[in-house]
Amino acid sequence: LYCALVLLISALFNGACVNVKQATYFNNLPDSVKMSLNDIQTPQQRIQVNDILEIRAGGESEKATEYINKYVAPGGESGSGVRSTVDVNGYIDLPVVSKIKVVGLTRDEAKDVITKAYSEYLKNPIISVRFINFGFTVLGEVRVPGHINSTNEKINLFEAVAMAGDMTQYSRRDNVKLIRDSLGKREILTLNFNDKAILNSPYFYINRSDIIYVQAGRNRYATENFARASTLAATTLGLLALI
Repeated sequence: LYCALVLLISALFNGACVNVKQATYFNNLPDSVKMSLNDIQTPQQRIQVNDILEIRAGGESEKATEYINKYVAPGGESGSGVRSTVDVNGYIDLPVVSKIKVVGLTRDEAKDVITKAYSEYLKNPIISVRFINFGFTVLGEVRVPGHINSTNEKINLFEAVAMAGDMTQYSRRDNVKLIRDSLGKREILTLNFNDKAILNSPYFYINRSDIIYVQAGRNRYATENFARASTLAATTLGLLALI
């Protein structure tokens, strides 16, 4: 019985060992001092329902722009510009020009539409649009899983994982899932953080509302089983010694 327990513990210990190569990001990088990467264009974020936008207006009419920027749209809040939530029909509510449909547009496209709407009331209007609710979720085998809000609209995969405290030694870096919902079109992508190809991936930059799921490797469960088996073995050996 003693020998069997020793063999069991030995097997579990070997299974709990961490593979250094699997725990290393893009471990197939060459040893060269410098290497070039492909140019990756930052994705244009499309405006979706429930997005919160901040719109600031400028122009030659000081009183008009002051009124517009201090206006609080329904669902918004006061500040240095108009904050309005995209409703279920894809519209935002703005002062003077009322409702404007922006769902499915990029920020630049929305800016052009809003500028055109205000050109009837402002001379040479200057409009800026930005997202207030740029958020994403990181789940699974990371140190601090959860939903993350950011004021930065340009975040790559590694920055997103770092904001969640980074992956643990038990994470499967070769099987990370990216769940993306873009205007109702959902897709699940499998990413390999061990492979240098991820640095040139078109999904290198995340989108708003992305979900990143990091799967735990078998060594995580082997470690937990080892801890349980060690406790059981110690208890059993103690009983044998007592007998």
